[in-house]
Amino acid sequence: MKNSANTTTQPASLQLLDLAMGSWRAGVVSAFAELGVADAFWGGSLTKTQLAFRLGLERDIVDRFCRAAVAVGLMTEAPHGTVTLTELGEALATHSPDSMRNFARWSGSTADRATWAHLPVALRTGRSPFAAVHGTGVWDFLDTHPDTAVVFNAAMTELSRHVIRPVVGSMDFSGYQSVMDVGGGRGALLSVVLQENPHLVGVLLDQPEVLVQAPQVLEEAGVADRVTLTPGSFFDELPPSGSDLFLISNVLHDWDDIKTRTILRNIAGAMRPGDDLAIVEAVVGVDDRFDEAIALMDMDMLVICDGKQRSLEDFRVLLAEFHIELKGLSRAGLQSIIRGTKIT
Repeated sequence: MKNSANTTTQPASLQLLDLAMGSWRAGVVSAFAELGVADAFWGGSLTKTQLAFRLGLERDIVDRFCRAAVAVGLMTEAPHGTVTLTELGEALATHSPDSMRNFARWSGSTADRATWAHLPVALRTGRSPFAAVHGTGVWDFLDTHPDTAVVFNAAMTELSRHVIRPVVGSMDFSGYQSVMDVGGGRGALLSVVLQENPHLVGVLLDQPEVLVQAPQVLEEAGVADRVTLTPGSFFDELPPSGSDLFLISNVLHDWDDIKTRTILRNIAGAMRPGDDLAIVEAVVGVDDRFDEAIALMDMDMLVICDGKQRSLEDFRVLLAEFHIELKGLSRAGLQSIIRGTKIT
């Protein structure tokens, strides 16, 4: 059904079966990533016996899994039986410049997939079932499950890598002197901003245990001497920074409206009249090409962490509470940049 030329000609029952089997396809992709199948293909095509040996799996199991991987588009199989990675399969290799391996691993993890099984509970209650399923909220869970946290953080790094260049290319930094990246992690986004804008200096604010990983990222980008590392939480009052642009990227969607107001209140408290705020998020209802992706992201936020994807009007209302006037929105692929100015 997946490879049908026109699934809309199928009966509704078969179309629904195809949709419901989407989680099975995702399971194949996640297992492919978790087992490191793409990494086993150094040197080109393999026989299934060679692949079984490299993965340490039984040959019969590899036959069956290869059939599934070919069916979902990760590999092709030649008439004589050798298998080769497709472009999609290659993007699950650890060192591919387009790698999404860790995101696929995260989406197949018990932390994510077992929680998604409780989506009906989230819809009935309006709250994330993560704590009920795993015994604690997602952020505390990651703190106490370092192996899962490594995969999650690597997955977020992969996502940011694909987001950063379009975002930076869509923004005009020429009128600013200093940018504070609030909750900016290890500084991946700030590094590119500073590389592309040599006149700028930056302030990177995040938790101390996160910032300890930032110097390597900043030094590799050649911008470490232009960045002030500032330990702190966006749930607390922000220290004065002298920045005239405040940047927060893919943070607010992790939180409900109450906690989002706290974050925005603290940012607004550090801004002077005339300072600007740029919020990078996937915004609901601005580009129908991404409607499905953003709708599914919204469900993931609900399931995992009580967060939500918001519309431009949602942001307008939230910002107005803290005397930040919404000035516009720029597009950067899946992401948007919401721009606001502190007016009082």
